[in-house]
Amino acid sequence: MYKTVLKSRLARILIIYYLILFFWWLKIYISGVRETQENYLFGFIYAFIALAGGVNGLLISKKWGGVKSYVGRGLIYFSLGLLGEWFGQTTWTYYNVIQKIEVPYPSIADIGYFSIIPLYALGVISLAKATGAKFKLRTMWGKLIIVLIPIIMVIISFNLFLQELSVDITNPIRTFLDFGYPLGEAVTISITLVVYEFSRGVLGGKMKNRILFILIALFTQYITDFTFLYKAGLGTYYNSGPVDLMYTTSFLITSLALIGFNSYD
Repeated sequence: MYKTVLKSRLARILIIYYLILFFWWLKIYISGVRETQENYLFGFIYAFIALAGGVNGLLISKKWGGVKSYVGRGLIYFSLGLLGEWFGQTTWTYYNVIQKIEVPYPSIADIGYFSIIPLYALGVISLAKATGAKFKLRTMWGKLIIVLIPIIMVIISFNLFLQELSVDITNPIRTFLDFGYPLGEAVTISITLVVYEFSRGVLGGKMKNRILFILIALFTQYITDFTFLYKAGLGTYYNSGPVDLMYTTSFLITSLALIGFNSYD
């Protein structure tokens, strides 16, 4: 699998592109600027990693049977998630650069950002079926895990993000997103943890490293979204700050994980 990634021309291009972005980000970070056009432009440019990874993932899914196979279906979901991230980030930049206004909340960008929650969850479930992890649900440990992990993650999300939130019936979409983002992320990472625990004993052969790579990508995405929500709640998030570098890294890891499925070797 790793040879497949290293041999991929797209993978090499994305890695070089990422390194260029990293040094650009470092320049912005050291300069201390936070509200310039350069900050907003960086947010637009790094999203192309998600665009390239998403389109390529859709093409790779065809090699696995597309929607007709669990693996192909999982790749489609992850690819659409990356494209959702690209759409959200591009729309975010449109508000900042073209309209020159603060991004409203909720906005059209949230369609892309929020889409990764159901898409990545469905992607993990599809890969779980491909690994045969479902058979462990018959054990007492399996039943315990599938109950405990979601409860723990929801408790963590509640304590960090939801304690001070209130229901605003005059703005139902915002209320839904306020609760949906942290709870949705908790559900997605819960599914990921459950799948990892169930699949440890059944992963094998050529699929093992590929699926573990996907799981690493999901953990990276979760940590990044977790950090964004936390900083946004404190009012310390800014464009092209550390969180955006984390998103750039997350997009790269997910794109490379999908490239790992480009061959059966």
